[in-house]
Amino acid sequence: MASSFGFHLPLSAIDQVNRPPLYYLWVQDGCIITAGLLWTIAYVLYILQAKKDKSYGMPLIALCANIGWELAYGVCFPLSYIETTTFILWFFIDLGIAYSTVKFASEQWRHSPLVADRLFAILGVGCVTSLLMHWAFIKMFVSREEAAFWSGFACQNLLGILSVSQIISRDNTSGHSREIWLCRWMGSFLAIVVFSWRHYHYPENYPFVGSPVAIFMFVLMELVDLTYILVYGNIGTRFVKKDL
Repeated sequence: MASSFGFHLPLSAIDQVNRPPLYYLWVQDGCIITAGLLWTIAYVLYILQAKKDKSYGMPLIALCANIGWELAYGVCFPLSYIETTTFILWFFIDLGIAYSTVKFASEQWRHSPLVADRLFAILGVGCVTSLLMHWAFIKMFVSREEAAFWSGFACQNLLGILSVSQIISRDNTSGHSREIWLCRWMGSFLAIVVFSWRHYHYPENYPFVGSPVAIFMFVLMELVDLTYILVYGNIGTRFVKKDL
């Protein structure tokens, strides 16, 4: 049984029922807090790298998907006040990423004036569409936590795949850095650890974590992140960043 003494994050609805031991909560909370800090650092690094390279790193679709997810689970259908606080913080940092994108992306899209001249509108429509999509997805599930699980890992896979595609299509690493990748990868890996930890101890409460689709998403995310750093290293060794 969970001890009433000792520090831990507020219990989720499932943990309130199960009353897990303190060691379980410490491992879970440690991974959650560390993952949150790493993702926060990654978001800030996106902004700093954009300013440094006068480019942008987070792909447009992935940025819209992230902002929609943070609004959906932080404001519209909050899971807990801790997560609401975190997601709203990420949302405001994402606004900084969006600003950097609008400011610098026109150069990357100079081959397509249709996009370059309408970046603000594209991001606005994309974020609204993403929020509506997440809202519709949440309505399919009884458990908001399960909905957040599927949509969250889908967003992570989307960001990873599009980031690899972005570097390859540009044939340069502007807007990206190894530090961003490291924080993203470690944060995402710890998210896998959290859900695996929960599933191992309480499989009846987290049956979806052990499903073939979930395992596929975990493996795909790791493979994509490995591909990313290999592609980054290959292109980065023959690309000297220049002021655009």
